[in-house]
Amino acid sequence: MIESKQTNQYEWVLPLLTTPYRFIGKKPTAVLFGEERVVVKSWREVYTVILKRCNSDPKHHETLMWLRGKVAGKERIFLADSPDRMTRPTQIDDAMFAESHYGAATLIHILTVRLLAPVGFDCSKVNIVLKVENCQIS
Repeated sequence: MIESKQTNQYEWVLPLLTTPYRFIGKKPTAVLFGEERVVVKSWREVYTVILKRCNSDPKHHETLMWLRGKVAGKERIFLADSPDRMTRPTQIDDAMFAESHYGAATLIHILTVRLLAPVGFDCSKVNIVLKVENCQIS
């Protein structure tokens, strides 16, 4: 079972590999790569920061480049060599753009299942820090 933990009275930390629905309605404040903390303000930034980290590894970069144009949803491509035909493209590298026009749960699902898993990126040490605003983390 994947556990969440409270870091202080204002934050909760959930593993990236937790069920994506747990992120719905929550506000991210940071991504943790082991002990390294990268501050973020939106789910789009979470998506971008993690994809850029994956892309920084040469072997993952090569696989991501190969995946461009091959991974798509019903109507939009998730990863491409240009922002054309994307609703809200996010640039990951010179010739790599990711579609980021989705909600929190969908972005996390696309990231973990459709992009990072085929690449072989280890998500086990990646956690998302969430702001607690008078609500329970379930």
